[in-house]
Amino acid sequence: MTKRINIPEFGVSEFNQSFKELIESNFNYVRIKGEISEIKTATRGQIYLTLKDEDSILSGVIWNQKTKYLNIQPEEGLEIIATGRITTWSRYKTTYQIDIDKIEIAGQGALLKIIEERKKRLEKKGYFDEKSKHKLPSFPDRIGIITSPTGSVVHDIINRVKDRFPMPLDVWPVSVQGVDAADSIINAIQGFNMMNLDKPDVIIIARGGGSTEDLMVFNDENLAKCVFESKIPIISAIGHETDTTIIDLVADVRASTPTAAAEKATPVKLELIEKIKNLQRRLQSSINSKIQSKKENYEYLNKFLKSPSTIVNNFKDKLLDNFKNLTLSIENKYRITKLSVINLGTSINSPESTINLKQIKIINLSKNLNLHLDNNYKDKLEKYKSNIRLLNSNSISSNLKKGYAILMNKNKIVKSAKKIANNDKLSVKLVDGTINVKVKKIN
Repeated sequence: MTKRINIPEFGVSEFNQSFKELIESNFNYVRIKGEISEIKTATRGQIYLTLKDEDSILSGVIWNQKTKYLNIQPEEGLEIIATGRITTWSRYKTTYQIDIDKIEIAGQGALLKIIEERKKRLEKKGYFDEKSKHKLPSFPDRIGIITSPTGSVVHDIINRVKDRFPMPLDVWPVSVQGVDAADSIINAIQGFNMMNLDKPDVIIIARGGGSTEDLMVFNDENLAKCVFESKIPIISAIGHETDTTIIDLVADVRASTPTAAAEKATPVKLELIEKIKNLQRRLQSSINSKIQSKKENYEYLNKFLKSPSTIVNNFKDKLLDNFKNLTLSIENKYRITKLSVINLGTSINSPESTINLKQIKIINLSKNLNLHLDNNYKDKLEKYKSNIRLLNSNSISSNLKKGYAILMNKNKIVKSAKKIANNDKLSVKLVDGTINVKVKKIN
């Protein structure tokens, strides 16, 4: 007798289908809180992510057609609440996941922490440095506006510019909230920068107020980089005055509201017209003053002007006087020169007389020279003879003739008794010969 087992039996597909119906019927629509630990974007646009808490993980998927309805961009480390259905899948392996329709931030503190960490990274890279910011043009020719085409923001900017200083405005419509918003705004900034014709002189990025989650797109790191690299100056006008996003810090100028952004980008036409009128009045006054001054100066100088005939006659009289003076000067110069020539003629001697005088002078000089030479010769001869006598009287031979002798030791003259000793052999030079002696005693 066989034992009957009271346990239901399923085929694999049959069980998986039953399991699928059980799960999806009991968890038709759920909200699950967790931290995003992994994100992957597939080629068809769907986003696969993993939610985790302290003990478990759960896979999730956001299909491509649902991503455009997301309010925030999923990021690793972000704590969210995912709303969707639990679905199973069992073609190659058995698994289940949450099919996400909507995500929202689980806590304001977690979102602010991510924003602060991102600010610190960008600040270290110099994205907030004042020296990197562009100066707004004083008189722009065209303004580019990046904002949502719906709502009051774009109309506030257009109306404010129209009131202050009408000019061409290029509106680039973008999403200002949701996962595609950052890319949409980046494309707009890059598009304005790549324009060759009608490129705007300044860009306004604007959006109305909202929660931190609503404004999260303006804390996007890639968007901040795009704003920093823009060659066109950018004014950010995001949210209300109390809202401060990352692109507010990166932008060249931050405005508290979209209307304030329009005011920062444009001058006031009426004020400029009034300034021009004031300058025109000052210029006209200055010109009139100059003209009056020149006129008075002209009238003053005109008093000193004379008729041409009077001036010609005056110069004619001066010319005649100068001619007379010149004639008299020439005549006087001629007479003086003539007298000088006559005087010089009387003082000039004939060449023969000069030659005779020079010959007589030469003869006299020759006589004086001979006399001088004779006298000089006699003086020199007498001095010579005197020196010869003095030399002879002091010579060695003269002293020997007087009876003196020279004592020598080894051909050296002995000048002191201290230089000799007993038994030294010395030679004594006399006038008529030399005597060799031996020292016996020195007293």
